[in-house]
Amino acid sequence: MEIIRAVIVDDEEHAIIDVREHLHSYENVKVVGTYSDGLDALEGINQQKPDLVFVDIEMPGLNGFEMLGRLDHVPIIIFCTGFGRYAIDGYEYDPSDFLLKPIKAQRFHTAMQRAFRDIEQRNLEDRLSKQKQQFGYLLLEFNDLHGESRKVNVWPDDIVYVRPQEKNANYLEYHMQDSTQYLVKKTLKQALTSLEPKGFIQVHRSFLINGSKIKEIYKNEKIILETPNTPDIPVSRRYRKQLLQWLNS
Repeated sequence: MEIIRAVIVDDEEHAIIDVREHLHSYENVKVVGTYSDGLDALEGINQQKPDLVFVDIEMPGLNGFEMLGRLDHVPIIIFCTGFGRYAIDGYEYDPSDFLLKPIKAQRFHTAMQRAFRDIEQRNLEDRLSKQKQQFGYLLLEFNDLHGESRKVNVWPDDIVYVRPQEKNANYLEYHMQDSTQYLVKKTLKQALTSLEPKGFIQVHRSFLINGSKIKEIYKNEKIILETPNTPDIPVSRRYRKQLLQWLNS
């Protein structure tokens, strides 16, 4: 039986006790921590990395929303609160469920079934992701259009080129063959470490390119790629000799 590690975050001791009592009938759930304020919970959850967190919203230090927004580790969430008005805002954090206090046994059971389903789905996705990486896929953690952090496995040959974002050099743009673009928080040097063994080469301080996509090198100053609708890539003097050696090899 796979053990599910849970954390309870609530500034009321009796509310923590209540959730613990509801959990007694679930032998596969182990409470690994309880916290009475958002700041302690933030540190504890990032360290413990639990599968499931029961979290109140109105708390000292950081409220439940603020705490969740700062987490490095993102568990499955069940909100437990006495205020139904938070429900709409709460669903921005994609919770498994939203329980109103006092919590009824049948309603708690329904929430747990949803949480078990979500944990199983996440574990399956993690296993598939690891299998893909073993076969040579790259795992990219990127920000979507809403600024939310997401993960995707990409086949290296589907990447055309990589460059720093113009507005923020701490982020890289991964430009894909199908015109998709992923914004990843990483340095160009870090990207080169993972991509160089896959046939990528740095040709400019701001560009890594997929060597298999090169169609033509114009006057040793500009690279024209095979993929349609991609810009011509400049070749700087610093990397020109390295590029020519790479092509000859």
